[in-house]
Amino acid sequence: MTDSMDVTVADFTPNPGRAIWVEGQFNEALLERLRPRILDLTAQSREPITVFINSGGGAPEVARSILRLLVRTTPGDERVSRIITVAAPRAASAAANFLSAGDFAVAHPGSTLLYHGGRWPISDLVAAGEYALLYARTLPTFREMTASDLALVSMRRFRFIVSALRPLFAQHRADQGDPTLADLNCFQQILRGKLSPAGQKVLELAVPLCESYTGLLAHFHKRLRRRRASPTREHLQKLMLHASMAFEYESRKGKPAWDGGLGRFSEHFYFLNAYFDFGRLSDWAAGHAEIPAAETDVEASQFSLFFLALCRALQEGENELTPMDAMWLGLIDTVRADLAVLSAS
Repeated sequence: MTDSMDVTVADFTPNPGRAIWVEGQFNEALLERLRPRILDLTAQSREPITVFINSGGGAPEVARSILRLLVRTTPGDERVSRIITVAAPRAASAAANFLSAGDFAVAHPGSTLLYHGGRWPISDLVAAGEYALLYARTLPTFREMTASDLALVSMRRFRFIVSALRPLFAQHRADQGDPTLADLNCFQQILRGKLSPAGQKVLELAVPLCESYTGLLAHFHKRLRRRRASPTREHLQKLMLHASMAFEYESRKGKPAWDGGLGRFSEHFYFLNAYFDFGRLSDWAAGHAEIPAAETDVEASQFSLFFLALCRALQEGENELTPMDAMWLGLIDTVRADLAVLSAS
């Protein structure tokens, strides 16, 4: 979220006096219960609003609606309130993503944080009948979009973690006896030592995902350089599909079987589809021959891709992270022991 106010102590201090409490499932009933309070708070001032969360998740679209209400503007005042989110004490599924979406996200050492991918109850799929296949086909897209959204709201935290650990890289290379160890490898190895087994599982899944993303983007950029003038959205998607097929074909060379290859085409395409903003990509591709500025800095690009891979890894399985895991992975800002008192106030 964009913070249009000066940063003060209040920007980092949960305030029960100017807060809403998210209890239970994210559903329409919760949205309607919170709406009057949110409208009242945003009408009063643009001071920070605290959201205390104790939820097992629910509908992501409801969570997005609540966030839109919290940052609404009014005629004559285009500023938005800074949002402080607090896990008090449980934030799971859509509630965990909601926690990470705060401008300042906080957890208690005893908070329960669960990140996982989108899903539908089996009963819903059975009742949906012919729509069950559509759900199954769109699930990879939904997970890529969720990962992209999570990376977008949390990237600033991840960059701070990288900056905080960077002074340790030289000593880590010396300890490993490898002066050529890349910065990203140093970071991954140092980070692993700070995570619980659950956090390490996410990291171990993200590493090969990042390598896959890097190769996939190389294929896409190669084709984009050979583009025709002013490519349309449809043409860019065609390039993404071709890059997905070429990358999968190359990665399977020399292997005896190609089980599930078509499914991987879809996953690669969905990643590219979620990674790029089509409007900006179309504008840039129409008038520039070089790679976008964000992609020319190889190191920055690698770290960004790795964080996107981390967020995508969180969409696989049930990832119950410790609050310290969430902080080191860039999903929250801090862990505070005094939150139990604040949330009970």
